[in-house]
Amino acid sequence: MSKRFYITTPIYYVNDKPHIGHTYTTVLADVFARHHRMMGEEVYFLTGTDEHGQKIEKTAAARGITPQQLADEVMPNFENLWKRMGLTNDHFVRTTHAQHKAVVQERFKQLLDTGDIYKATYKGLYSVSDEAYVTETQAKELQTQGLAHQLVELEEESYFFKLSTYEHWLIQLYEKYPDFALPDFRLNEVKQFVAPGGARGNLQDLSISRTSITWGIPVPGDDRHVVYVWFDALLNYLSACREGFWPPTLQLVGKDILRFHAVYWPAFLMAMFRQEGEDLNGELPARIRALLPKTILAHGWWLMGEDKMSKSKGNIVRPDDLLRFGNDAGRYFLLRDMQIGHDRSFSFEGFMERLNADLANGLGNLASRSLSMLQRYRGGVVPVAVLFDDLDREVAEQGRKIAPVYLALAEKHDFSGALDHLWAYLRYLDGYIVKAEPWKLAKDDANQAKLDTVLCQLYRSLRATAILVAPVMPELAQQLWESLGMAGKVVEQRFADFQYEASAPGPVGEPKPLFQRIDKETVMKEMAEPTLAAPTAVAETPVEYAPLKENIDYDTFSKTDLRVGLVITAEAVPKSKKLIKMTVDLGFETRTILGGIKEAYTPEELVGRKIVVVANLAPRTLMGFESQGMLLAASDSNSMPYLIAPPADAKPGFIVK
Repeated sequence: MSKRFYITTPIYYVNDKPHIGHTYTTVLADVFARHHRMMGEEVYFLTGTDEHGQKIEKTAAARGITPQQLADEVMPNFENLWKRMGLTNDHFVRTTHAQHKAVVQERFKQLLDTGDIYKATYKGLYSVSDEAYVTETQAKELQTQGLAHQLVELEEESYFFKLSTYEHWLIQLYEKYPDFALPDFRLNEVKQFVAPGGARGNLQDLSISRTSITWGIPVPGDDRHVVYVWFDALLNYLSACREGFWPPTLQLVGKDILRFHAVYWPAFLMAMFRQEGEDLNGELPARIRALLPKTILAHGWWLMGEDKMSKSKGNIVRPDDLLRFGNDAGRYFLLRDMQIGHDRSFSFEGFMERLNADLANGLGNLASRSLSMLQRYRGGVVPVAVLFDDLDREVAEQGRKIAPVYLALAEKHDFSGALDHLWAYLRYLDGYIVKAEPWKLAKDDANQAKLDTVLCQLYRSLRATAILVAPVMPELAQQLWESLGMAGKVVEQRFADFQYEASAPGPVGEPKPLFQRIDKETVMKEMAEPTLAAPTAVAETPVEYAPLKENIDYDTFSKTDLRVGLVITAEAVPKSKKLIKMTVDLGFETRTILGGIKEAYTPEELVGRKIVVVANLAPRTLMGFESQGMLLAASDSNSMPYLIAPPADAKPGFIVK
């Protein structure tokens, strides 16, 4: 039986459309999956969506639809994008699937029966964004990040998981098996969370149910409670696992959810797989380690400048921004420019410069020159190398090493380093051509054997490149493969079968451009046109100033509570010519607000926009909906409304004075 490789991505929360972060993780998983298939392994690649929780429930309620309807509406944004990008996931799991629900309830009951889950009352700070209770230390971290407005104090009855009971085994897991969480500096963060400063006994039991929401999987035997979204979500890796593939070989996560995957997740599994009599204060059994994920690999964030991308800041890069240049271009950039574990700044200029330098000028130019010379000097037939000087021997030696070095770096999860090494070799080959001067060799019959060696070496190197980059750029690699006269699918080749000096099976084809050079200035202009295009000159309509209202004193005015709000959702109110219904985040709470602005704004352009809200206005009903506030807008008596916009860095809930 061939070796098996089980790889997962996080399941993505259905409260937004996919962005570059989702895309990077899933493309990275697809590259690993393709790479291990070419290693001859049997691969199972799982991704999906997380569809339960408080945020889904609130957003759906604000829109007047059920949470299931919201999940069904948003989920295809992910599934269809992965299909459009040609990703090769074997299964797409949804936490609303009946099979997943059954597994979650079964495992919850198992841990309830073993005493690993118990009921108690909890009071403490709760992070709305993470949907998790937080410690005082975590609360301080959120405050330093400007996220304190997402904390609320809750007290509720809850089921608890005995996380503290598994502290000893967890610490052994990290110390004896350091490949459990990578890179190593991320593992150190996990250790610090479990035992701050090396002090043990700080791990607290974990609340794993909620009574304050209803959208979730009911706790078996106690329908007042729903299962905590993270206990629910993490179990997708178990509920959707194909028979024979457990445990996961590689689980990809963003650094912000490493704690859930490297602390809670293995503790849940330890409790599920523990047998009676095994000492929780003794050695971690090898049997238990063998049933846990082999490696949790945490990657960094894509930043815009120095800032994390966020919808509220309006600096999110969507997949379509990358796909305009083709699937392979985006895949190459994401793998080449992000070092695992570290953050990386994104810019469209840098994106296009990388593609031009590496794909158009680098590999594309080398392939075009080499194939053209094979056509021109040898009629497309690849000659055999028989005459080697010192330069040729050096090229041959470097060529033999390129695959082992590349594969060794990929085995360490370092595709950025592997691609960097390969492209350094391609640049070296450009220098080889300059030094060998094949165009001069072709003019002298005495140098034909030397010319054969040069052309053969270039061919061999391009063939190795096509195989090695196939998991990263499957379409471009296939095009190069066919141009080299190779039959079949390059992705069906096996690294172990590759022989650098194998003979060519047939003549090469006519050179075709692998990647068209991007006109960066033109593209940047096109991207800016929607916002920078000059308006058509029109006759200016005289402003009609409304008369001033009667004076009021300061005390009367000071009673008005103006707050910064962030529009989360927006939709047109049926049968109304003016009203748009919005869900607005005020920092401390979320409200439904109706505004008569349909003639000036579409619902789509309102989402993610910051506005100013009269927050202490008594609610009133409009078209059957209760509006819990009023928007501030400017206009004269004839013009459309212009929403008052606070500065970009003002946060929801800020007082407007």
